[in-house]
Amino acid sequence: MPRTMWNQSIPLVLALSAVTSSGCASVTPAATPALVASPAVQRTPAPVPAQQDFPLPEIPTRPRWPVGHPVMQGFIGVSAFNEVRVEGDGGGHIDGDEGDLDRLPLIGGGGQWKVGGRGMDLGLEGMLSFSGRADAEAFVIGGGGAAVAVDVDLLVFELFGGPFASLFLGEKLRVYGAAGPLLQFADYEQEGNGLADDGSGFGSGWYARTGLEFTLPSRTLLGFGVRWSDTTVDLGGSLGDLEIDGLQAVVTVSRGI
Repeated sequence: MPRTMWNQSIPLVLALSAVTSSGCASVTPAATPALVASPAVQRTPAPVPAQQDFPLPEIPTRPRWPVGHPVMQGFIGVSAFNEVRVEGDGGGHIDGDEGDLDRLPLIGGGGQWKVGGRGMDLGLEGMLSFSGRADAEAFVIGGGGAAVAVDVDLLVFELFGGPFASLFLGEKLRVYGAAGPLLQFADYEQEGNGLADDGSGFGSGWYARTGLEFTLPSRTLLGFGVRWSDTTVDLGGSLGDLEIDGLQAVVTVSRGI
């Protein structure tokens, strides 16, 4: 190549090199988009419907009666005996239920002691009562059927007791029942139509009773009950045996539960 052309080509080559290098320096690769973690999608829970507050029914609770703890009971009422009869030695008898000797006011009391049981309370009771009447009417009936009216004074003391069962129906109502032997003392006196006589003595028999009681806000139990009994007392002398059987109706008041 001629020197003249070589000298002319050198500046051209250098110019092209400069242009090429400057162009390459200005071209930068496209930035790769950075991977940005997208925030977790927040899901709002579905609204829960508001619950209405309904009052729960109250469950009745039975009163607690500890083992060995006594419940004291008092009562007042009246006797309505089926039979009040005195068998005399002369063949006749004295009939009290034909008059008004079978209706005697009474008062008494005692206690019930729990010895066991869950749900139903079991235990023993001991009671005493007084009943009587003055100037009650009775009839002396002879062997031939003739009846003569007499006035009778009768006083009866009783001591009785035995096993009992008691159950609370909810928190307000108590039902109970008991039965056992009965010891009785009776004092009897009659006069009228020349038939004056008297006697006293001890006897025995059996009883059974039941009742309902309602719990008051003061924890006192108020209720009513009935008792059946059948007893025989030897009055001694010419009067013979006093036989009494029938029912008593009473109003009761108890404390201790």
